[in-house]
Amino acid sequence: MSQAHPLPGLNGLRALACLSVVVYHLNQHRSIADLAQWNWDLYQFVAMWPVNVSLFFMLSAIMGSLPFWRSILREMPRPRAKNILVNRFFRIAPAYYVALVTTFLLALSLYGYNDGVLLRFAAGATFLSWTHPFTFFPVDINGPLWYISYDMMGALLVIGTMSILVRVRKAFIPLVFLIIGGVLTALHFWFTSLPFPVLGGIVGEWFPSYNPFIFGLHFLLGMIVAGVLIWREKNHSPHSRWYDMLFILVGFGLLSFLWHIRGAGDFDYSWFHSAHRFPLATIPIAFLLLLAPGTKYMGKWLDNHVFHTIARLSYSVYLWHSIVIVLMIQFVFDGQHNLLMPEWLVLVWVTFVGAFSMAWLSYTYIEIPVSNWWRIHSERKRNENMG
Repeated sequence: MSQAHPLPGLNGLRALACLSVVVYHLNQHRSIADLAQWNWDLYQFVAMWPVNVSLFFMLSAIMGSLPFWRSILREMPRPRAKNILVNRFFRIAPAYYVALVTTFLLALSLYGYNDGVLLRFAAGATFLSWTHPFTFFPVDINGPLWYISYDMMGALLVIGTMSILVRVRKAFIPLVFLIIGGVLTALHFWFTSLPFPVLGGIVGEWFPSYNPFIFGLHFLLGMIVAGVLIWREKNHSPHSRWYDMLFILVGFGLLSFLWHIRGAGDFDYSWFHSAHRFPLATIPIAFLLLLAPGTKYMGKWLDNHVFHTIARLSYSVYLWHSIVIVLMIQFVFDGQHNLLMPEWLVLVWVTFVGAFSMAWLSYTYIEIPVSNWWRIHSERKRNENMG
């Protein structure tokens, strides 16, 4: 693995996960009346694709833990946890806040004010929407924003865990993972036992099983993957066709598993009544992330120009695509959610064009300028301290 491109293939996997999320949300607006069996099977299969949330969690953990692993395994300078946390905030928060405020104002204009919307907005703005079923969705018309608070909690877990690992003997690293994994599992059972009110709709199904403690196990697995990747980087492990073969086999196995369980409930085929088929789907996804950088061909294919562009815009696509869908349903299809194929294909086309256009604007005029500003500010401050 070269230092310039230490993790080939991961951007491609990020791109595929981004596309799968958009298609999953579009799939919910297909009419299921009188579908042929193959079409119904396909509809149910796509409904299994939220397992890719695990991929996003693990990618966040991998990227957040790499500097620490390079310090542990390659004796590079120890990173400052505060700097990594602040960098993560400035990577996630600016575009998220713009999407949050925009959606909040749009929801007010469409549906008017109702009790609790300010509380939900405040919870989303402080990344605390995971604490109560009422605040689970920070705004009414951009459901995917639920994910952001969990991702920020995961970032805190990664930084805290890796700050411990970088200070202990290498022999104790597996023990630290076991202890933290056990604590997270115990907190999951404690959290799900609390007497939260039961709300209607999808929140009533997801909460409190969706919590940062059980999702923390996904982040732990991502940290472990990152450690193995840096160990391979340290030992200059060559790219191998065997990794290509294993990657294809694992990918085929994961898709076969999802096809086999199509139509299953949200928490079926999982441990601890947790989401996204943990660990039955989570472990194969972790192996894909582990294998891709070592492949001879798949990593290069996944790093093609189109996937690279999609990966670069993936975060903003996630933030904005649901707004495009909601506006189309509201104003073009008169609130009709179960669309026949011709109408649904129009929705698909407009959503992809609209979401990627908004994502490009967000990336170009929010993410990049803020990132550059923070980088220049950090460098100037560091130079002043050195001077």
